[in-house]
Amino acid sequence: MQKYQVRNAENALAYITDCILATVCSMAMKKSRPKYEFERQISIAQTSIDWMIEMHIDFSGTRATNVIEHGNVKTWADTFIHD
Repeated sequence: MQKYQVRNAENALAYITDCILATVCSMAMKKSRPKYEFERQISIAQTSIDWMIEMHIDFSGTRATNVIEHGNVKTWADTFIHD
């Protein structure tokens, strides 16, 4: 989802969730990352996705689709870690 596509609260949550997931992905790919901050971003992203599911918000077109396929944000993020 792109910022210009946001027209309501549901779109806003989907957009923010996608942004948080982009941050998690970026942090996961770094050789060195602050562990606490990485875990905090994962937690925020998971809460956001949980809310989207509970509120039946469409997350197609966002990274959340891939997260759902992996089961949760932590498992999804682990696929980007190559230590």
